[in-house]
Amino acid sequence: MTLRAKPVVKKPGRSGWNSEERRTLLTNLGFVLAIVLAVLILLGYAGYSWYDSHFGTVATVDGTSINRDQLRARLAIEDFRIKYTESRIRTLNTAGRLSEASMTSQLQFLDQRRQSIGSIALERLIDNVLQARLAVDAGVSVTDAEIDTQFLSEATIDEMRHAWVIELTPANDPTTGKPGDAEKAAARAEADNALAQLTAGKSWEDVANSVSDSASAAQDGDLGWLPRDSGYDEAFMAAAFDAKLNTPTAVIEGADGVFRIGRVTEVAEKSVDETYQSRLDDANIKTADYRAAIRGDLIRKALDAKVVADLSKPSLQRQVEQIFLTVGTPQPDGVKVRHILISPKNDPSGAAALPADDPTWKAASDEATLIYSQVIKDPTKFDELARASSDEPNASSTGGKLPYYDPTSPIDATFAKAIFAAGLQPGQILAPIRTSFGWDVIQYMRPFGDGEAAWLNKLRTDLVAGADFEQVARDQGEGPEAATGGDIGWVATGQFGDLKETPIFSTAVGDITDVTTIANEGVYLWKVVAEEMREPTAEQITSFKDTGFTNWYALKKAEAKITRNTGTSMTTQ
Repeated sequence: MTLRAKPVVKKPGRSGWNSEERRTLLTNLGFVLAIVLAVLILLGYAGYSWYDSHFGTVATVDGTSINRDQLRARLAIEDFRIKYTESRIRTLNTAGRLSEASMTSQLQFLDQRRQSIGSIALERLIDNVLQARLAVDAGVSVTDAEIDTQFLSEATIDEMRHAWVIELTPANDPTTGKPGDAEKAAARAEADNALAQLTAGKSWEDVANSVSDSASAAQDGDLGWLPRDSGYDEAFMAAAFDAKLNTPTAVIEGADGVFRIGRVTEVAEKSVDETYQSRLDDANIKTADYRAAIRGDLIRKALDAKVVADLSKPSLQRQVEQIFLTVGTPQPDGVKVRHILISPKNDPSGAAALPADDPTWKAASDEATLIYSQVIKDPTKFDELARASSDEPNASSTGGKLPYYDPTSPIDATFAKAIFAAGLQPGQILAPIRTSFGWDVIQYMRPFGDGEAAWLNKLRTDLVAGADFEQVARDQGEGPEAATGGDIGWVATGQFGDLKETPIFSTAVGDITDVTTIANEGVYLWKVVAEEMREPTAEQITSFKDTGFTNWYALKKAEAKITRNTGTSMTTQ
């Protein structure tokens, strides 16, 4: 009997997990899924990129977002405004209403703005958001009609007039360093006399050349072509735009105290640029975006007016005295002195050319010796005598105080030997010395030491201990107020800004503030003399108009939660 192996027959049914068909199917399916996933990732990234490119956040203001499309639109508007202004400047130059020098200067300024156009556009968007909220709080609004008017204004070249001026500036009182009533009256009388000469038929050119102390006197007082809101003195511009052609105005006292006579020789009427809208269209700027920008500009202007109006109401003010020291480059070997210079013939520039035995040298020596004896007996007279008697050109306004000198400073050798002598003590008065400019009475004020802030802190310690503030201000202060014992008058909130007003208004009446350092200005110390409700002065109102809104808004912006994200960096305020 023969035995045979029975063949194995594969039964029909499901393949095994390790079958080749199964592996192939799974491989293909995985490949397809990978492709689908990759496509989805690419589509998602493209969608995200598109969304971020248009709606990605570039800044937030108290939770309100500003996106990239808004920034692009504002960039286009800022670029359009720069280009349009450049076009106007060149047109005015071609028409002879703007000099080459003025055109070049203005175009350079616009080019500088173009270099920062990105940051300018972003900050204006941030300001628009924040100021719109502040406007609601302040009850300020802007109407569509006001936007229409402003739109037309931007398309309009205002009336311009070719203006000329004769100026008379009052001299400074030698004691106060500012024009007094007598000096103002003298300048006014001289201006009245100049107007009388013009009325009597004397030529404008002759009077301008012989009387005016304006920088433009050499050009017969030619101010060039100016619009009414040129930024020149408001009262003068109002008179010039009311004047008849070639007819002198009355004598006008400006906000700066200068007396002026004006005239106008030509008038260019205002004109509207009928192509303005088409230029916006050519720049692909949507009308809605441009009107939004105008709305922001008008809101800022309206807030400015309200802030100034509020500040101009009666308020609690403080009478203040001040000691101010300028801060310069540190000079470890530097010393500060003040001096009284008595020159032969009262002429420092001509002293070196006089023979040594010229009798005027002896007269100068005698006067210096007399002054020395006075200040040795009473050092508090140094400032007064320096302002009244010194032949140094700036002494009437500085009290004879000089900048820091170090051994490398290019000064008279005899003067240098005296002030760098070993062992000098602050306040020490030196016997008269003869220099190439005359006879000098010198007071050694201080070495540079640890700087102005450290020195002012030392003075504060002396003042708290009972030293006379007004006298220390005269002897040490470097501002114009030193002449009057540091008196800066009455200070109102909004006049000087938070950095100065915070210490002034947080210090008790009769007390002295801490030393305050303000970058790019100097070091301050204040004494609060008195406090009362007062109407603001004309000078204070001018200050409110100049800086009131800026100071107010800086505080509001500092309080807001602002983030900036330009894509490469994030900053938080």
